[in-house]
Amino acid sequence: MERPLTTSSRRIALLLAYDGRDFSGWQVQPGQRTVQGVLGEALSALSGRTVGVAGAGRTDAGVSAWGQVGHADLPEGFSVPIDRLARVLNTRLPGSLRVIDCREVSGSFHARHSARGKIYRYAFRILPEGLSHHPVADLFSAPLRSSFSLARARAAGQLFLGTHDFRHFSVASSLPEDSTRRIDALFWEERPAGLVLWVTGPGFLHRMVRMVGGYLREAGEGRRPLSELPSLLGPGSPPPFRSISPLPPEGLSLARVLYHEDPFDPRTQNCYPSGNMLPDPPPAKGGNDSHG
Repeated sequence: MERPLTTSSRRIALLLAYDGRDFSGWQVQPGQRTVQGVLGEALSALSGRTVGVAGAGRTDAGVSAWGQVGHADLPEGFSVPIDRLARVLNTRLPGSLRVIDCREVSGSFHARHSARGKIYRYAFRILPEGLSHHPVADLFSAPLRSSFSLARARAAGQLFLGTHDFRHFSVASSLPEDSTRRIDALFWEERPAGLVLWVTGPGFLHRMVRMVGGYLREAGEGRRPLSELPSLLGPGSPPPFRSISPLPPEGLSLARVLYHEDPFDPRTQNCYPSGNMLPDPPPAKGGNDSHG
């Protein structure tokens, strides 16, 4: 979908938020409604010719975003002023997809290759003992048992920090040749009736964040021995272990994509916990694609 920038085209960066439950993920798929496809169709309709959109990373079906980033090259003669483009696009997009900001950027900017890190958040709600679900709880969250031990989950989370082989925390059929990834920050934000898990890193494997979160939930509930984790993250084959289930996609969202020179006003990216900012990760050494 992405076309090379020509001397007569202009590159724009788009800051996007969307309800992932309304889409079959980010990436264009035949016969499926996707974020990339819907946004590309809206830009193409305004341009009178095909406009492709490149994203900072692929989010799976059901995964939402507070701060996904895309870029597109507008052809010569594109008539909508850039400072009005977000407003115009939003009149053509479904309510489940909004352009939060739109800026003209240099031709060297690339939503994925220029990114140096990503911040994901996973929301949990704590249910009273004996309750399996809540009829009016936040739909963008997953339930936690009231017996969940945050101290135990935090202890497990410390073992994920740094560079490890995350092949056991991804989908075997989609593993790249190198399944080594780095987690720079992982912490729990405490809320009155729930928790939010924040994870930062240069890039993530397919379903990696959801599987790390699933492991931490089970560890906090006492259903995982922390002694098995070093072998699961190390080289070679670990001893037999119970398979790791990913958390439901609805609780996960891409909070922010980090750049050395962020094209957007930081005030448009305000989903962080008050008083607790995730540390910026060091520059990534490669453009690892991100699925979460």
